[in-house]
Amino acid sequence: TRAGVTVARVLTNAGEVAARGQFAPTGGTAVVDQVETAARHRRRGLGTIIMRTLASAAASAGARQGILVATAQGRALYETLGWTVHTPMTAAVLTV
Repeated sequence: TRAGVTVARVLTNAGEVAARGQFAPTGGTAVVDQVETAARHRRRGLGTIIMRTLASAAASAGARQGILVATAQGRALYETLGWTVHTPMTAAVLTV
């Protein structure tokens, strides 16, 4: 944890990041961000390890709920872990 942001990482034997994620507390809420698993390490449960580790650390820090914005791929993981969709998100870009 540094400057209020807690980071969890799973490293390979070579020291490369296989999976990572982070959260920052805002009162009773933990904002989860940048959860990712490297392509060649997917489907091995690393995302679950990261999310459970973050949830445990957030609860220890006083968080009663978590929020995040998910990709379609990540959404399946989060729903498996008990997260529920509150609002579907749409990304829009304006090029001028």
